[in-house]
Amino acid sequence: MKTKGKILAQLSCVVALGAAAAGCAVKKPIDDIPAQGTIIRSITWVLADDPEKACEQTLGKPLIGTRHACARLRGDQCTIYVKPPRSEDDRTAIYILGHEALHCFVGHFHYAAN
Repeated sequence: MKTKGKILAQLSCVVALGAAAAGCAVKKPIDDIPAQGTIIRSITWVLADDPEKACEQTLGKPLIGTRHACARLRGDQCTIYVKPPRSEDDRTAIYILGHEALHCFVGHFHYAAN
């Protein structure tokens, strides 16, 4: 019986931690994406073998965590630092590139980590 009680206690802890983590994962809604033809941006894609290092050199160290990529928007100029996709099927790299491109059009949309 002690084993069942321990398992239930551990399961309760895992569920509580999962619920708490889900609350922290709420994302800030992005600003409205402008209508077609209203934004002109020059985007430079910097292929970085170590995007975290490139981003730290460009933007400074993140407050918490690590970066897989970053985008720097200055006026109508946007520079994306990201590892290139290994192939056209590298969905993760393509997703990250698209995420950073969205920063070029919408700006900053992450909540501060701390």
